[in-house]
Amino acid sequence: MPNKQAGTEQFTAPKLVPEAEFKEIKAESVKIYAYANRVLTKACAEQEIKSWGFALFDQHGCLLKLYGPAGYLEWCRERGICVRSCWDRASFGRNAISLGLEQRCPLLSAGEENESPLLRSASIFFEPLLLERSENSADYELLGGIAAISPVEEPVAERKLICTALANDIELHMFMASELYALYFQEPKGLINIDINVVTGNPHILYHNEQVFRILGIPYENLYFKKAETLFDPLPQNQEFWDIIRNKRTVEDHLIPLTIHGKQNTYLVSTVAYQQRHLGLGGVRFFLSSPRELSSHVARHIGNNAVYSFSNILGNSFAMQRCIARAKSIAHSDSNVMITGESGVGKDVFAQAIHNASQRRDSPFIVLNCAAYPRDLLASELFGYDGGAYTGAKKTGNLGKFELADTGTIFLDEIGDMPLDLQVMLLRVIEQKNFMRIGSSIVRSVDVKIISATNADLHTMVEKRTFRPDLYFRLCTLNLQLPPLRDRGGDIILLAEHFIDAITARLQMGTRKVLSEEAKELMLRLPWHGNVRELQNVMERVVQLVPSQVITPQDLELCLDFVGTGRTTVTAASPPPARAAQGRHVTREDILRALEENRYNRTMAAAALGISRKTFYRKLEEFQIEL
Repeated sequence: MPNKQAGTEQFTAPKLVPEAEFKEIKAESVKIYAYANRVLTKACAEQEIKSWGFALFDQHGCLLKLYGPAGYLEWCRERGICVRSCWDRASFGRNAISLGLEQRCPLLSAGEENESPLLRSASIFFEPLLLERSENSADYELLGGIAAISPVEEPVAERKLICTALANDIELHMFMASELYALYFQEPKGLINIDINVVTGNPHILYHNEQVFRILGIPYENLYFKKAETLFDPLPQNQEFWDIIRNKRTVEDHLIPLTIHGKQNTYLVSTVAYQQRHLGLGGVRFFLSSPRELSSHVARHIGNNAVYSFSNILGNSFAMQRCIARAKSIAHSDSNVMITGESGVGKDVFAQAIHNASQRRDSPFIVLNCAAYPRDLLASELFGYDGGAYTGAKKTGNLGKFELADTGTIFLDEIGDMPLDLQVMLLRVIEQKNFMRIGSSIVRSVDVKIISATNADLHTMVEKRTFRPDLYFRLCTLNLQLPPLRDRGGDIILLAEHFIDAITARLQMGTRKVLSEEAKELMLRLPWHGNVRELQNVMERVVQLVPSQVITPQDLELCLDFVGTGRTTVTAASPPPARAAQGRHVTREDILRALEENRYNRTMAAAALGISRKTFYRKLEEFQIEL
């Protein structure tokens, strides 16, 4: 490089960038600094020549950091080679660094080839840090550069070789990182990489995508290479999060509570741990999903037990068709629903069908039977608890059903058995849309539709003050009363034949049993106090215990007695008085409607009208109805 002596007076002192501006320069150069710093620190730790060292520059020629032993750093300071110094041609004259940045190529300058008098005793080899921007190999992105600066009498060849090798290592590191970014930044989950300093053990954020801020519900900020505590609250908060980092644990689809700036939410977390001690690498990549995505996960893996839809509900009777129509209308509303009816009528099936027909169908359907838990355990099941809330509690705490059901539906079965003090807590959740876990002071918002069910007389319970009237009215915004099986006429036979088919297929029995007409008449006269559940159990026993293909009344009577109904004389039963009274006033329109509702099955139509088959046939002749 030609020597330029004229006008060198202006380069007798280096230009220093002000501290505030240098802070901005470091922030803009944080990626290249992080990758180059690791490589250069390791290189200087292992080299034994005390007069050698390296300098890292940003793309504009600002010296970011010097690397080398103490004596070398003092030698640099005497020549104005210091952090914040500007090495562009206007600030420090012509040298390998200023011209290498301009020309984007490796250069060597020594002694008189350096325009600044301060550098006449120095030998400088500069290697720019470049990455191709596209397939056009001439299109490069200048990231900065590294320089091997030493006394002019030191040999050059070895320094050039080492400097070039280090630059290539840094460029390769940054290229692979950029490819990793491009791959991971397409990830719909929130990505945040926590890198752990192998010397100090301190965790810092190496990189992140923008999705993580949307998922955490906080404004975007540049967190590259900042301490992990900048985002995640330190201990005693986030115990499991910090344990994953400390032990470099890998987890998959793990529910973890995270406290961000004092606000706690539960997220679905997967991690990938990495470690290369000899390279000075180690850390954990976190993939975060939002509470809404958590709800989808819960729906897929934990709690979406809503397997029934309206197409699964069988019933042609007027009473059942009316209930189905009302339930479908209820499904379009987001108001709370109360389903009432005797035990075994299918309240849980209707609850599932309502959920699957609603806008919340892709979110969780969480079931809690209020009669299945003692008072203290019921509270923790509903609202969850924090770690250490009580003796025997998990150290990491536990999610409650409301938290799991967020964005979906919670089905509270046997709501009449809920203790009064928990009724107050439930009322607060309904009114305020938030709650606190047991042992926690953090308020959590929740968006759920509540479907409750009971076979109890809540009106009487309200009068007796065993059920809060304000909670009753909150839960019963929309109500659905399901009819008992005995009031559904021909549906009894329809359901019985459906159960016979399903049980035969499940047991792979091949030959299907059929109900005799006399057996059907008996079934239509039975009270079925256990409703559909009892009917299903009886058919299960009929299919497995009756040896003949045709099921007779005696077969049914045996099975009824087997399950403990005590109805050994049911064959002598007669139609209920109300139905018998109906028979004396049956009109032609009644018969036609009953036939249509029961698919023209005469036995089921007669049962729906509350008359015997003999009376039904007499009415057909009387009204001249031909089938």
